[in-house]
Amino acid sequence: MWSNLILLHSNDPSKSLDEPGLEVWQTCQRTIAFGDRRLFPLSETERFYKNHEVFHGYEAYRFLLEVVSGLRSKLFGESEIQAQFRDRFREDKVNDSTFALSLLRLRDQILEHTKQIRSKYLTGIGRQTYGSVAESYLQKHKTVTLLGTGKLATSILPYLVSKNKEVRLIGRNQTRMSELQKEFPITTYHWEDYKPTNEAIVIASSFLPFNWETMIEGSSLILDFRETGFTEPKYQSYIPLSKILGDLQETDEQIQSVKMDLQFFLTELTREREEEQIHIMNGWEDLLV
Repeated sequence: MWSNLILLHSNDPSKSLDEPGLEVWQTCQRTIAFGDRRLFPLSETERFYKNHEVFHGYEAYRFLLEVVSGLRSKLFGESEIQAQFRDRFREDKVNDSTFALSLLRLRDQILEHTKQIRSKYLTGIGRQTYGSVAESYLQKHKTVTLLGTGKLATSILPYLVSKNKEVRLIGRNQTRMSELQKEFPITTYHWEDYKPTNEAIVIASSFLPFNWETMIEGSSLILDFRETGFTEPKYQSYIPLSKILGDLQETDEQIQSVKMDLQFFLTELTREREEEQIHIMNGWEDLLV
């Protein structure tokens, strides 16, 4: 069914392909662009385009399914990526696309297969969200300062609020902070207006003003979700992302077994889509031109 699908991928979320014929989806870990080969022609032999990996047809479908299912996330099996994919391809966000109906059909099929993967293989696999990981480290901390207003910060925020913690949200985007303050019982501050004391700090933003490194020295705990944290931290209780992921290795044997089973299941799902091509000549059968 997706023989004409092309997918361009970069592990750099700052890179975007703003070109006609492509729909772009960005997360905190990657950038993915979707297209139809008839609208954005790329030869099947092309494997890279402007520093992006290129996946074609059913290979592209499988790659997307692995991403949305959390199988390519640093936290294996994390579930937040599924909601991000669903929200990015809501009807009101793709109606202007040349191939809107195909995108919506692709979305629905990926979400259906993701549901099958999660229920069959990922139930009970460790801690599957960054929010639940953060909460596990912050159990003894009543007051938490969350730095950032992006996707990662907003995925962590509900977990902190659900445990009745006093949450202070620090950011630059005043509009976004106002939206979150209406949704959650939190206090918000602009970077320049807040002075941390000895509370727990969660760094969920790649942006950190230069003076904050010294301002958080007295914090009771610093939980750093950045891929590139402090190289030589001078803090007593500092937990970088590398340690967070390392602490989750207790489920590694179970994960390795699941990965082997998943490879076969993914192959079967992809093969089913390919067999549909027997009945559909052009792949994205409802492409609007």
